[in-house]
Amino acid sequence: MYPYIELFGSEISMMTIGAIIAAIIFLITTWILTRRNHQDFLKLFYRLPGWIILSYLLWRYIAFSLETGIFFPNSSSIIMAILSPQNFNFHFIGLLIASWICMFAFFSSIKRTENKKIWIDIFFFAFANSLIIFWLFLTLWDSVVWTPTDSIFAIRALTDNSNLNKFDGVYPIWLFISTGILAIHVIISLLGILLKKNWLWMWWIIGILIIFNIAFLFQHYPRHWLITIWSISFDIKQYLSFFAIIYCIITAIKWERKRF
Repeated sequence: MYPYIELFGSEISMMTIGAIIAAIIFLITTWILTRRNHQDFLKLFYRLPGWIILSYLLWRYIAFSLETGIFFPNSSSIIMAILSPQNFNFHFIGLLIASWICMFAFFSSIKRTENKKIWIDIFFFAFANSLIIFWLFLTLWDSVVWTPTDSIFAIRALTDNSNLNKFDGVYPIWLFISTGILAIHVIISLLGILLKKNWLWMWWIIGILIIFNIAFLFQHYPRHWLITIWSISFDIKQYLSFFAIIYCIITAIKWERKRF
């Protein structure tokens, strides 16, 4: 729709602006909640730079490998192509794997199950707040093009520089995702109050992964390791997301049975 703004002669993408604002919201939320729940904010803060670097590298590496078929970089030019943020060529699977590694390492360092439950609340309450805003900016930043449509839900280009000029309109999937996250946010919060439980946010990540899997069906992108079931196409994003959902469900049930 409106992929970038010009500031002092430089083009700044809406994704960059959204990522900065989302990061600030995430840090503010975690800082407030760690103080409220008597947790150590620095335990998270000192790990964030490493998490960001790992997420970026895996995000870029997996996108590059799937598109080129080169899984083992053997030259400096290939390594530089992977490291370069040009065209913002990322892949969801890289982010998913990086998130799993970071979360697994973080929660493995926490001994008491009750503290793990508190931290799962902190993380996903912070993620919910930041992602709701982030997806709004991704709607403006149109490097990810969704399925074309001429329905009343369609969004269209607001500038000549938009990739949406190729279509009459596309589904505003980022807005749908943001709305879905907000709905789950409200539902889980109400359940937490009614059931007087504090770690129901594990089910939030399960819900958002399901929303993503539905959204991917409407994304216009090169699909890898494709299979078709009942006229519905699934690729590597859905495969690994499915295993992540199963892992989260098993972990949630396991934590439910443990009190300490």
